[in-house]
Amino acid sequence: MNFGIPLFSDWSGAGERPYVDRIVDQALTTGLAHFAGMFVTGPRAVGKTRTGLEFCASRLQLDDPDDRNLCQADPMGAIKGEAPRLIDEWQMVPEVLMAVKRRIDERPGPGRFIITGSARNDLLKEMWPGTGRLIRLQLRGMVGREIFGQAAAEPLFDRWEDAEQRFSVPAQPPDLAEYVEIALASGFPEALALPRDQERSRWLESYAGWIINRDLPSLSAENGRRKDLRLFRSYLESYALNTAGIVPHSTIHQRIGIDRRTANSYLDALITLGIIDELPPWAGNRRKRLVIERVKRQFTDAGLAAAIAGLNTNDVYRSAEFRGRILDSFITAQIRVEAEASRRVRLFHLRTENGTHEIDLVAERGPHLYAFEYKSGSSPKRTDARHLIWFRDQVAGDRFRGGVLFHTGRHRHQLDRDIEAVPIAGLWGPNLPEDQA
Repeated sequence: MNFGIPLFSDWSGAGERPYVDRIVDQALTTGLAHFAGMFVTGPRAVGKTRTGLEFCASRLQLDDPDDRNLCQADPMGAIKGEAPRLIDEWQMVPEVLMAVKRRIDERPGPGRFIITGSARNDLLKEMWPGTGRLIRLQLRGMVGREIFGQAAAEPLFDRWEDAEQRFSVPAQPPDLAEYVEIALASGFPEALALPRDQERSRWLESYAGWIINRDLPSLSAENGRRKDLRLFRSYLESYALNTAGIVPHSTIHQRIGIDRRTANSYLDALITLGIIDELPPWAGNRRKRLVIERVKRQFTDAGLAAAIAGLNTNDVYRSAEFRGRILDSFITAQIRVEAEASRRVRLFHLRTENGTHEIDLVAERGPHLYAFEYKSGSSPKRTDARHLIWFRDQVAGDRFRGGVLFHTGRHRHQLDRDIEAVPIAGLWGPNLPEDQA
């Protein structure tokens, strides 16, 4: 990679990788100080176990045969240990959650347990025993603030009122080609630890194979439906090619010849696994009839979307369509983590029925509205912000707190009242290696 992501630059490749601070660390620290247990969930391989290890005093590792056998034989005994006790890969012995519930009920108090593993509790709502006892914490793939050493900074929406601190642009931000490389590197720590793009691509292709050949059959067994893996692969590829799109779901599944019921089951599986997030449309009470009421289809990891779609760096860089989809997915992933860290922030997209106006991302926090647009150009002008200006003047009114046009140039500057142009790297700030600053 030309840009040289510095995440594990000091790691020799021997022994355990150093821990990289995550944005959720503060929420985990605060949660353990106030609640009995924290349930850390998220897609496979985003670092749930590594994060849990950083905060625990003891560990029950249920993907280890000895620990698993012990837990199956004596769940209440197995969960004893110095607190916080990490119970890793809980889904290997689901009964362990009932034991945790009983232990918390018997001896209430903060900082007792950290539970990590599958997000599939969403399929087990009726038997989920963590309600009222475990606080759910979502961990996603690594974003720029984590990769470039700015995880401890205040979340974007919490620092918004300080215009100077809202964004901090590196002295030498990436150019378009480098942004594409960063996006395609993905947010999975295992992939980011690899030194070359080709190795990362192979890792991501292998990850896709796990989804298709292991995760999907596992979910099928849980919900009683058998899925055709060949058709699922085709569906996954079609969805990846449409990441950041607002096409009807029928367009995706009819293209590969599957019925709506099958397509919906595939969709549910991908959402459950944390592979996709779908942005709902923002309408507002007064403009409901003016907007397209379709979700925006988004892969949670731009690098994974490209790998599944069979796109390499050159494919994405040279194609305006693919470049736009990948950068849209990449930037949305950054802002989604910021929204979750700030709390009480909901994300939407907006497109009018006649196609006259489109906002890539609308954030709503109480009465306040924020709008974001993404452009791959490097010199945005006021005319490029026309949708943001329309949203401010015709839709948001007094609720508008600011609009941002992210771009691939070097400079942050004002485009209009409460609307500015910001290099994408402004999302993670200036702390780059000295040889790149």
